[in-house]
Amino acid sequence: CASDMHGTPIEVNAKKAGLHPEQFVEKYWEEHQEDFSSFLIHFDNFYKTHSPENKELAEYFFQRLKEEELIYTKEIEQMYDKEAERFLPDRFVKGTCPKCKAEDQYSDNCEKCGAHYSSTELIEPYSTITNTKPVLKKSTHYFFKLSNFSEKLQEWVNTSNIQEEIKNWLTNWIKDGLKDWCISRDAPYFGFPIPNAEEEVGAKKFFYVWLDAPIGYISSTKNYCDQNNCNWKDYWYKGNVHHFIGKDIVYFHYLFWIGMFMG
Repeated sequence: CASDMHGTPIEVNAKKAGLHPEQFVEKYWEEHQEDFSSFLIHFDNFYKTHSPENKELAEYFFQRLKEEELIYTKEIEQMYDKEAERFLPDRFVKGTCPKCKAEDQYSDNCEKCGAHYSSTELIEPYSTITNTKPVLKKSTHYFFKLSNFSEKLQEWVNTSNIQEEIKNWLTNWIKDGLKDWCISRDAPYFGFPIPNAEEEVGAKKFFYVWLDAPIGYISSTKNYCDQNNCNWKDYWYKGNVHHFIGKDIVYFHYLFWIGMFMG
């Protein structure tokens, strides 16, 4: 296992705690292990996503997907806080869900109905930094062609040993039409910088947390194997891997993550 250390929620909470994000996540990484130990839970390896192994493997996935022509760049309009003078990632914008009309939802997904959408679809958005209404500003980002894998993902869902209600949930998402996935974020962002982004798109960009977070499973295995004279590829290329996850991250694990593997 590992502590998931990147993304906007980390930045938001580190700011509240008056700590740099890296100090903040290291503090909780230690506390997580103490908590597990107090419940007599033992891990062969409890690692972290903010690690050299995860950086190396995230860049590897990205490069392989680029080589397969599954990554492209596109200029999009994003929420921008004029008062804070910065683009607003998902957790820095709240508003009303465009699907179920639940109020006070984040700008990437609704915690009430589970819908996924872009921040520009949010109704009556506001910045959580300044409580002002953000404006739209253009920025160039990297996208993964998730839409290329609709049929393959549906076949995989149909033959996978997962609960029927989750299969139905995934099937509905696929039927609604999978959108290509934005895998980059603007600075400032706590995560791994995308190699050569400044040359390619003219600005520093970072991997979106959900690109490198699942790769953390592999990098934790690699970290363990490097210390114990074994090869992580024996697990990930030849073995069976079982994930135990919460429903709130089904979309990322069963669509984005599997689509990346297929790519």
